Amino acid sequence: MIKRTDVLIVGGGFAGVSVAQKLAKQGMQVVLVDRKDHFEVTFATLRNAIAPNLLTANPRKYYRDFIQSDFVQADVVSMDDRIAKSSNGLEIHFKQAVIATGSRYPTLPIAKSTSAYTISEREQEMRNEQKILAKSQSVLIVGGGTVGVELAGEISSAFPNKTVTLVHSKDVLLGHLKPKAQNKALEQLTAKGVSVHLNTRLVKEGAIYRSMNTQETFKADLVYECVGMSPNTEFLKTELPGVLDKMGLIKVDEYMRVRGYSNLYAIGDCSTLDKNKHGYIANVQGGILASVIINQAKGKKVKPYKTPSYAIVTPTGTETGVAQMPFGVFTSKLFVNLKQKDMGIGHMLKASGTTPDLLS
Repeated sequence: MIKRTDVLIVGGGFAGVSVAQKLAKQGMQVVLVDRKDHFEVTFATLRNAIAPNLLTANPRKYYRDFIQSDFVQADVVSMDDRIAKSSNGLEIHFKQAVIATGSRYPTLPIAKSTSAYTISEREQEMRNEQKILAKSQSVLIVGGGTVGVELAGEISSAFPNKTVTLVHSKDVLLGHLKPKAQNKALEQLTAKGVSVHLNTRLVKEGAIYRSMNTQETFKADLVYECVGMSPNTEFLKTELPGVLDKMGLIKVDEYMRVRGYSNLYAIGDCSTLDKNKHGYIANVQGGILASVIINQAKGKKVKPYKTPSYAIVTPTGTETGVAQMPFGVFTSKLFVNLKQKDMGIGHMLKASGTTPDLLS
């Protein structure tokens, strides 16, 4: 079966939905393909797994309920610069394509699922995780990036009597943030009783994790490995292997075009466009790219991409967090609540042209 479209968008995360909605609003023929039947505000998934009673809105919403373009639920298994082949046998012929397939943590499916493709399956995945965590008395978190820090904070807030240990191979937490934000996050986690070990690279030996430099051993009832983010770009290796760098990221130019192709674009976590991988930036990239495609169709000149100013808010539990703004680092609720209030659900769904479904 063949479907034809002006613009194909592969991936329905923050970046893909953003560009799809804006192009469709301008009357362009668009097909959005994603393996899931729903959009997910991934900012909220850790709290959803750890303390779901604290959320008032569902971080997930069916694409069918708000996407203005044509939506196909399937995997794209291969593509070149004109045709994409999907897992359900559909061939999509396109004039232009946007690759926005995002990334995943292979060892941490609660952050971004690798197998739950329906809302019901994803919610069951959350419930299963809640049961496992509730039965565990000790928790080991490997990795001190955003996910590891937020996870440690969420668990220590929801279960103050559990032993929570965070081990990180670097000398600071949140390496992408400024030193003040890094120090504040460490102070906040330590104050909550989280045992933080820096400069500690672990190797797994059966059920035990051993420090490669000190030989100290770590063992816990439950281990979360928050390391090894991988771009979802394997489907390009058959027809377009030359577009990937050694990390598996799609190489793009300053106009978000895949290098070597005038009709292919890549944005979000799967591309080299920005070294900072953040949902808000991906959403903004989608809007900018939509404007580029629209202006090119009208014969207008387009400007090269420039990283927008943005804030990064990292909760360290339900009551604390650090906010790195363009004008400084803050820990007051005024700034932390920009994300803490509803974990970004309302803002990101509004940016996607819809509203969240309330939880009863």
